[in-house]
Amino acid sequence: MKNSIKQKLIVYLFFLLILSIFIAIYALLIYTNKIAGDKKSFNTYTFIIGIVSFLILGLLSGNCAQKNGLLEGLLAALIIILISLVINFFTEVPFISKSFIKIATYLISASLGGIIGVNFKPMIRISKEHV
Repeated sequence: MKNSIKQKLIVYLFFLLILSIFIAIYALLIYTNKIAGDKKSFNTYTFIIGIVSFLILGLLSGNCAQKNGLLEGLLAALIIILISLVINFFTEVPFISKSFIKIATYLISASLGGIIGVNFKPMIRISKEHV
């Protein structure tokens, strides 16, 4: 039980690290005027970054579990999405139809990543001695 919780925490930390790297690169590109910083392109790029990040989240989650990749990727994405929805609720961000489409796309992306991740050797192994 402790191993699975520890693995999931490591997966979420990797997710946050990868997301931070993507955001830092994107911010640097906007700062140096390599890409446009208008609202439409910002929404497009952040949507693409989200899809790639959730695909990686699902891949890591499915890889750690080594079974039920669809479910593992879906659950990992649901946890992240629920946390962000709670934060949006408290900051009074309105929930619109585009938000639903984004959430559905992120869930599909993470589920696909989970399916792919199950098919590889485990990348993160935690032995019982380290627990």
